[in-house]
Amino acid sequence: MPFVDDADVQIHLPVDKLKVEEVPDDREVAYEDAERIVRGYLSGVVDGPVIATWVDAASTPVEVRAVTGRFAAALLYRLRFGQASTDDPKYAQNKYKEAMDMLNDIRTGAIVITGVDIATDFDNTWFQPNDASFPPVFAMGDQY
Repeated sequence: MPFVDDADVQIHLPVDKLKVEEVPDDREVAYEDAERIVRGYLSGVVDGPVIATWVDAASTPVEVRAVTGRFAAALLYRLRFGQASTDDPKYAQNKYKEAMDMLNDIRTGAIVITGVDIATDFDNTWFQPNDASFPPVFAMGDQY
């Protein structure tokens, strides 16, 4: 099940141009693609077991649903209206940019996912071996 439901996506689409019910074939594909993008970007800052608990829209934090809804809306809008021109529709591009900006804000800590700890400060303790692990075995002045 995707991170979003129809209401999370429809809120980002102009109702007079596109309703999610009108694209039943592409809808699930767009939702899954949007979820993959979000999972990929958040995998470095949100623990995998936490992301694994987001099994449907009801269990997904509202901030993640907002980002995923924008991605899905951009994908659906592009699929529907991108055939009229060789250029991507501006509306879809704007929604995609909004979603990417929000994802980057989550990664930097500017947007906080309620109830989730985000790792934003990486230091040498995140990597092994590091300077604190053990003394260096080789040094620049060693001769062999």
